[in-house]
Amino acid sequence: MNFKATSTGWTLVLTGALALGLSLAPLPESLRPLPSLSQEGPLAPRLAALVLPRILTGGPAAAPPPQDVLTATPQATPGTPDALPPEEDEPSEPEETETPTVMAPPSDLEGLGAATRARALSLEGLRERVGSQHVDIALGCRRMGPSGCEESGLAPFFRTLSELHEDRRRAPVRVVHLGDSLIASDHITDVIRERLQERHGSGGKGLLYIDRPTGAGRTVRAGTASEGWQITRIIDRNYPKERLGFTGVAFASNGTSSQSARFPAEGARTAELFFQTQPQGGTVMFSADGKPLQRLLTHFDAPQMAFARVDLPEGTKTLSLHTTGKVELHGVSMESGRPGIVYDTIGLPGATAEVFLRAKREAFRAQLRHRKPSLVVLMVGGNEAFYLSRDRTKPADIRSSAMELVKWVRESVPDSACLVMSPLDAAVRTMGGELVPRRGTQEVGGILRDVAREGGCAYWDSLAAMGGEGSAIRWLPLKLLNEDLVHPRAKGSDLMGHLFDFALQRAYAREHSPLLQVEDPSGLLDSDTSLRSTFAHLRALENKAEGERLDIVQLGAPDTDLPGFTGAVHGALAKRFGAKDPGITYDALEESGATAFTLNPPESEAEALAARLAARKPQLLVFRYGTLEAVQPDLDTEALHQEYTAAISRLRAATGAECLLMGPPDRLQQDPQGRWTEAVSLGRVLSTLPRVARDAGCAYWSSRAAMGGERSMLRWQREEPALAEPDGTLLTAQGAERLASAFVKELLAGYEASKATSAEAGQARVQTKGTSPVPAPTAHAAEGG
Repeated sequence: MNFKATSTGWTLVLTGALALGLSLAPLPESLRPLPSLSQEGPLAPRLAALVLPRILTGGPAAAPPPQDVLTATPQATPGTPDALPPEEDEPSEPEETETPTVMAPPSDLEGLGAATRARALSLEGLRERVGSQHVDIALGCRRMGPSGCEESGLAPFFRTLSELHEDRRRAPVRVVHLGDSLIASDHITDVIRERLQERHGSGGKGLLYIDRPTGAGRTVRAGTASEGWQITRIIDRNYPKERLGFTGVAFASNGTSSQSARFPAEGARTAELFFQTQPQGGTVMFSADGKPLQRLLTHFDAPQMAFARVDLPEGTKTLSLHTTGKVELHGVSMESGRPGIVYDTIGLPGATAEVFLRAKREAFRAQLRHRKPSLVVLMVGGNEAFYLSRDRTKPADIRSSAMELVKWVRESVPDSACLVMSPLDAAVRTMGGELVPRRGTQEVGGILRDVAREGGCAYWDSLAAMGGEGSAIRWLPLKLLNEDLVHPRAKGSDLMGHLFDFALQRAYAREHSPLLQVEDPSGLLDSDTSLRSTFAHLRALENKAEGERLDIVQLGAPDTDLPGFTGAVHGALAKRFGAKDPGITYDALEESGATAFTLNPPESEAEALAARLAARKPQLLVFRYGTLEAVQPDLDTEALHQEYTAAISRLRAATGAECLLMGPPDRLQQDPQGRWTEAVSLGRVLSTLPRVARDAGCAYWSSRAAMGGERSMLRWQREEPALAEPDGTLLTAQGAERLASAFVKELLAGYEASKATSAEAGQARVQTKGTSPVPAPTAHAAEGG
């Protein structure tokens, strides 16, 4: 008898019996090796499906997953959550394959340009398909008073955003986001940064590592370094005790050879180096596009965190660092020197609250205090849930570390807001190959919620936003989750960034009172009903129908406030549909000082205007008034509504044309103290024009909403190149071209939607052709049932 073979056989039998017993026992689903055996129905078929080959049970043959069957940990990284998933070739933003039909509240889209708004609506459609949710931020309370909460957990951050809007802030608004591998490659945070900077202005790229601190992932938050840097991380097994700051990574040159690093510097005017002083410290040479700028000496008797700032010449494309001797660097901050948002991403694979506490407290405090953040975001908990599911930690230890990390943040920057996120959902694959939610995630989320409340921080339940427990399982077949069952893929990360951005925007909208209490909707409104003939002409042009042409006439003041706008619109449309015979003509009938009131001249002049228009035989009239009305202090909105509506109706009757109203761009004026305020009647104009469009049967498009809404003129002034003139009233040629591009995009989006609607209607006619109509049930039949 072969004793070894016999003992192995008995081991397999006993292991199988144990798995069977545990699967049938009344245990939580995540603890059953074979969850399918606990389902209702006969047991024999389910046993056969597990034991027999798939081909004998009627199912397709499947290769076993390359994972630890008990823990669902990839075999390449047994027992550790430290690995980053491979990067994808696909872009992080979802491609626009169809016109989004999902809508969002105007406040969610406030301040977003046309392209970003379209992507946001596309992600809204994805959210609905996968069952993700909009979850409000629990604001918490950072300061209690006799009457209750006197300051919410996000109040300091929201104050700085309001200062940006009111042009009362000259320093950037910084956000420091500390987290684990979910953000190590700047996924999730890239969407948040883009949205915040588009709404409130960009202050630059922010803090970048010298080189990528991990062997995988994107390099978008790091420089390009030479070989030979010695990298030390607080996530390492033999981490440096009491040395690093919140950045968590150090890059050192040992002095035997020179090391270097390069950083893209487009738009940056300042660079600030984070480094460690040390005895026998070497030097760092700063260079801009290869030209030396400044030499930094890092030799000091007492080792400590230090910072060195250098101004970059305008137009610098690349910043380079070259070391001589022993040097230890922690990162470089690249900023524009203008007010706006700076969003730092510090993502460390395998990070937990306890990992960030491995930093030297004084160094943590010095680095964070030097950044002067208005908001600190803590995104830990995923690895804590992993360890909790393995029984490698206890809830009390998770709570203790999280409380201590919040304490460190609040003590380091007491005037800053803080926000804690819950971990995302994850899954495990059982011995039977089935997917079940990883246990511990909800429990850790509850712990972090309590920690945020007790620590005076806001809290966002990203698990609930993702779709709750089990959402990871739903995401996997939709290619929103990696095969490791933990990390979202690029599109899934974009969705989470989108959901957090909307949650932050909604919280800000609740606490922030806009300067203009007015609804200013974005997008092209009512185009489906008001521009049917226009869109039919566009379809004919696209199909190259003979003799077709679309003639558009724009009425309004001269193009002085929007130089080149009309030409840019015509050029973009003609590029797609052709120019003249057949094609598109776009003429402008403009008069200096024209307002909507001048459309109602004396009767003889009105008849002459109508005749001139009728002679041109336009199919579409575009009315662009409102800019001059916005500066009239005694504007009568009722008179504006009545006269504008009457004039449009008269001109439409004379020409048989459809119509489209454009609202004015944002317009500001300075008071005697130099503070910017909205034009005196801008709010009244913005409230009146949509009513005019609706009553006259026209489509409506708000130029101000396309610019970004409230105080967008200030943000356009600060762009490089500037999109608005310093006087706060006019756009530059580049600004007018950008606005024209946004208008054309919205017009074509409405056109594409009309094509889809026509195709669906045609398909419905094909399907019903030749069939007898089904009679509607009588009232008696409907009631009797």
